Amino acid sequence: MSSEKWQATNNDVDIRIVGISNLNTSLRERTDDIGEEDARRCTDILFDFLSDSQSYMQSLATECLAGCVRVIDIAIAVDIAKRICNHISTHSDKNKPSGMSNALRLIVSRIAAKPDSGASLGQLAIPIAETLKDSSALTSDVVVDIFTALVEVLDHAGAQIADDAEALDKVQSLLLTYISNSNTAISRRAVTVLGIFVVSVPGEQSQKALDVIFQRYTDAASKSDRCTMLRVIVTIARQKPELIRGRVSHIIDSELETVNEADSDLRVASLLAFKTFVANTPDLVRPRLGDIYEAGAKATQFDPDYNYDDEDGDLGEDDEMDTGSEDGLDDEFDDDIYEDNEDVSWDIRLSGVKLLSAIAESELATPEMVVQDIGDLLIKRFKEHEDVVRAEILFTYAKLFGMLAQKLVIAKEETSGMDIDNGIYEMVKQQIPLAVSLLLSSIKAHPKHTETRQLAFVVLARFVPLSIAAVDGILSQILPFVTSTLETSDNAGTSQAATTGIVKANIRIDALDFLLEYAKHAELTAEADDFLFAVMDKLASVTSSNLVMVQAFVYSVSRAIIKLLRSAAKNSEKRIERYLVWLNKITELAINVADTKENALQVAVYPLIGESIQQFGDLLSDAVVDEALKCLTTWNQGVDRAHASMGALLHAITKPTHLPEECVVQNASLIMCQASEKLQSTNAKTQQSALALIASLSKYDTTAIDDLGPSTVARIVDIIGATPESPPLMALRAFAGMCTHVSIGTIEKNSTQLLDSLSLATVYDKLRATAMNELYETVGRLFPGIVESWETALVGKWVKDYVQFNSLRASRAATETAQVQNPINRLPVLAKGIIALRSGYCEQSGVSLPDKLVSNVQGKTPKSPEDMAIVCLDLRSLGYLAAADSSLKESESLYDMIYTYLQSSNSDVRGEAAFALGNYVGAFPGSFAKLFKSAMASIEEEAAVVAASEAAVVEAPGAGTIGVGSVESLQTVKTAIEYTLRDKTSAAASAVIDEGMVKYMWQLISESAQTSTSPMPDILAQCLAIVAARLPQTFIPQLASCVEESRTIHAKAFFITVFRTLLADKSIEGQCDKVIKDVLPAVMSNISNGDVGIRKLSLLALCTVIQNKSRLFDELARTIQPALFAQTVVDESLVKTITMGPFKKRVDDGLETRKCAYQCVHMLVRNMPQLADADAVVDCVVRGVADEQEVRVVMQQIMNESVGSFPTAYKARLDDLVDTISAAQGKKQGKNAVKQEIDRHNDMLRLTVAIVHTLVQFFPKQASDETTKLGEMVGRLSNMTNSMPNASELAAFYREIRAPSGNNSALSRVADDDISMASR
Repeated sequence: MSSEKWQATNNDVDIRIVGISNLNTSLRERTDDIGEEDARRCTDILFDFLSDSQSYMQSLATECLAGCVRVIDIAIAVDIAKRICNHISTHSDKNKPSGMSNALRLIVSRIAAKPDSGASLGQLAIPIAETLKDSSALTSDVVVDIFTALVEVLDHAGAQIADDAEALDKVQSLLLTYISNSNTAISRRAVTVLGIFVVSVPGEQSQKALDVIFQRYTDAASKSDRCTMLRVIVTIARQKPELIRGRVSHIIDSELETVNEADSDLRVASLLAFKTFVANTPDLVRPRLGDIYEAGAKATQFDPDYNYDDEDGDLGEDDEMDTGSEDGLDDEFDDDIYEDNEDVSWDIRLSGVKLLSAIAESELATPEMVVQDIGDLLIKRFKEHEDVVRAEILFTYAKLFGMLAQKLVIAKEETSGMDIDNGIYEMVKQQIPLAVSLLLSSIKAHPKHTETRQLAFVVLARFVPLSIAAVDGILSQILPFVTSTLETSDNAGTSQAATTGIVKANIRIDALDFLLEYAKHAELTAEADDFLFAVMDKLASVTSSNLVMVQAFVYSVSRAIIKLLRSAAKNSEKRIERYLVWLNKITELAINVADTKENALQVAVYPLIGESIQQFGDLLSDAVVDEALKCLTTWNQGVDRAHASMGALLHAITKPTHLPEECVVQNASLIMCQASEKLQSTNAKTQQSALALIASLSKYDTTAIDDLGPSTVARIVDIIGATPESPPLMALRAFAGMCTHVSIGTIEKNSTQLLDSLSLATVYDKLRATAMNELYETVGRLFPGIVESWETALVGKWVKDYVQFNSLRASRAATETAQVQNPINRLPVLAKGIIALRSGYCEQSGVSLPDKLVSNVQGKTPKSPEDMAIVCLDLRSLGYLAAADSSLKESESLYDMIYTYLQSSNSDVRGEAAFALGNYVGAFPGSFAKLFKSAMASIEEEAAVVAASEAAVVEAPGAGTIGVGSVESLQTVKTAIEYTLRDKTSAAASAVIDEGMVKYMWQLISESAQTSTSPMPDILAQCLAIVAARLPQTFIPQLASCVEESRTIHAKAFFITVFRTLLADKSIEGQCDKVIKDVLPAVMSNISNGDVGIRKLSLLALCTVIQNKSRLFDELARTIQPALFAQTVVDESLVKTITMGPFKKRVDDGLETRKCAYQCVHMLVRNMPQLADADAVVDCVVRGVADEQEVRVVMQQIMNESVGSFPTAYKARLDDLVDTISAAQGKKQGKNAVKQEIDRHNDMLRLTVAIVHTLVQFFPKQASDETTKLGEMVGRLSNMTNSMPNASELAAFYREIRAPSGNNSALSRVADDDISMASR
């Protein structure tokens, strides 16, 4: 490095430049650190060149210094940064061009990138602040550079600065001075940095800075000062909204008073603040949403200095839209566009549009509001004369309708399509014609503004999934626009700004994107037919473009059109005859460019070729089909191209296909040969493609692939053996397919290896399980001679593993056994496999499979583990046969035999018997009464045994205790109900459920509940809910009657549990809202029941209603709240003290019920704050602080959700709340407290500190006033003395929660353990 340093200090300028350049290269290549002496000499030399008279030399030195930071000690880097700061502060040449500030910015950035740089960066806070003392001597570029360096320091050394009083004071004072700088660029940057200061620097000083900012905002004498402070607040709100939550409501109220009359800068700042609050604190915005929307709407239309009269109106019949020439598209400027350099109203309109966008994207806006209010307003502003505002309007409109389409699709999937969604679709359909008309008018008025044209296509594309019929109606209007755009040249229409981020790099791609979206959703109506045929030739001509992305889009659009044409051809092939010329042409063009090296083009070209011959191989010319197959069977030109061609070929030959079979057979040998070779590839994607091709090709009746059968099968078996627990889906399908092309000898040769793998399979996904069963069925049907050996091998392996596992289970602890997979998990796969294997065999030989299985099960008395394993397998197989609507015959002896196994001492046998008997009764519902009565008798017998042994435990209603034997009986009942009432779609089964059987099941279960003298098990409540869901309109009113008329507490508890289970059933979502709404008052009245258990269950049901069906709760909300809030009060009659030796323990039997009530309040203030009684909510929060810890956790969630919505109510009870907190914090632990009690006590203290912190955020004025109770408490927490109770813990928790990550972490240890009652 010495030669570079010598060159750098040479007097000759050229040599110095070469020296510094070489030094820079050397530093970049260096991997080890430079020694201290060399590092200091190097930085000294470079520092001198920062003041060189030549700017090029300054730039080289700056780059080199920044590179040095990586390989020198961090202390040396900090020293050089300090020297730069000192130079800027003390030298008189500040106004001259200098590389000093740029070097400072880069060096600080590189220091920040080093690990553990916080302490070092903290040393730079004061030097950087000193450089900015004299703002008049610094250029704006220099100031901006220094501010950028300060941001890095604040971001990475906030904690260190917080501990340095001098640094805190200087940085804060500096920033508060600069935010009022007359230079806009400097003041805006200072605003940003001040916000970062508040966010990044923990402790009281940043809180004081925030207080100063808010006070200056409130007391601002001028609009400019208020505007500046508001921008600082917005900066803070974007990064850490919790810091200003308590002030949001005040700011909103204040800005709404003046927003419509404010001058430009302040109005823009107000709108920006509303936008930020909508995005970050929507709950606080909700009460004033209407006013905020109105402010945004007025701002969007604010254009006092422009007359739109000449541009108003739609395109008339005689108007010819100017679609723009190439020259027009190439021209960046439009001299004819009105432009007033003094007009600043455009900024207000732009901010208004962004505010409307934020509202529409938030949780505050309903779909109706997005379409009717915001959508209508935006389309009326398509006429906007300022390009940047018009682009934002179009962008926002397109974005909102794209978002709306996604929301409606999700809603439709979740709710099975609701009426409200259909209403939204109709609104959109009605709006589209006007929107398109105004779009075209806007293009006509501004023909040379490229982005308007591009965004027009984006808007059109967003309309397609919402209303394809409406789009069909405007196709003739937009056709000239589309065709003229496709005719433009490669360098025409490239967006100059692309400020919106959703337009493409070329306007033709936006047009093609619309065509792609349209072709995916359209049907070939008369309008669509004319439109598509008109653009066909244009599409073909666009393939000559030199832009790869344009070509790729053309082929993607063409593929979508081919699919559309095939769909139309199903009705009438005559309709597509005129497209055949184009089909041949576009396919030929794709084949000609298939050898491209451009990946983006490959992934579009090959799918088109495959789609074309798959859909129209029988109509395309023979030459085109031959060339296409030749192209798709060439796989030796790179991995990416091979994947593309294999995928396209697979699509083309997979049946059903319109590619003539003889074409596939002619190429079968070549395809199989190459695919078999690819099975040995290490590339997983290549291997899977080859397997899929083999599976598809094997379905063709040809001997051309037989010769490759043995080697191919062996390779497939190797692939299955590589992952035996989860064999590849395509490998299973390929093996099954190849069975028709190989001899039994080939299968036998590979059987041992294959069965060893398949016996370990634990498959859960439906496709893989189906493929495995198809494999077994095929083997059984084609090779009946090996069925016995296959079955023996599969069953033997499983029995062996089961016996070993049970031996291990008997000899080891449960925790050790849990480390080994239970073979019972593989039983479903094995049973289905054996059935499939046997079904293929039975189909070939004429043997009855059900008879064989029944004979296997009958007469067995399993004693050994081997016997039990076999019985488990036979019972599982029998259950699957019954569930498959097979030829299994109803037999009372078979029922009795399976029921006998239900009494087995082996839990695995009982579980499989429950599965088999449940499915059997589901297949033959006539046995249901017998099964149900047996199950209830079993419950009663076991209850009697428990009572006799004096081991019964008194439990809350609805929590019935059942014995081990009854578990399987009840599970059998549930399985039978699920099977009987499932939707039967097979041809052999009735599509209509027998209503008589449903009502009979309801009668049996409900009558048992009414007459039971003990709690009913929850599984029976689930059973009755399943029954009720089949005829909800009938049974929900009956269920409500049962709740009201139940003669026992146990019955009432049972029916309330059924009702709550039914409320959560997604299958009846939206179908019976009215009937549920009608019965809610009667059911919910039980939250005031005299029994605490009934109250708890009713509250759980209420919580489910508020959380999942709040739309049904509106009318009931007002009347039920007094009863709800009454349940949040401690019921002293349920509190008792238990004496245990010298200790006394307080037991509150109402605690769980009270916690449920608090959970209901939490759901109420979260989902329906506008209906909540604010005073009652605050009262329950005050009570909750003094309650048990389980309640306190929920109370804190309620406060977080509601304090922003009810600030007045909280303010009125602030002193009471603080008194309650003080009392809780003053509680002492017992002297002999155990760890659990200590942790619980500390959790309580943490939570109370978190509540105080939240109150400080929302009531900063009271918190800073030590004469108030809140201010006194804040001061006490900040200056704890050891004489105070729990002093050290409270001080530590207060520091923790005020740390940068403390807001979330302080409660995490409490809240994470608290599972939401509603979700349970």
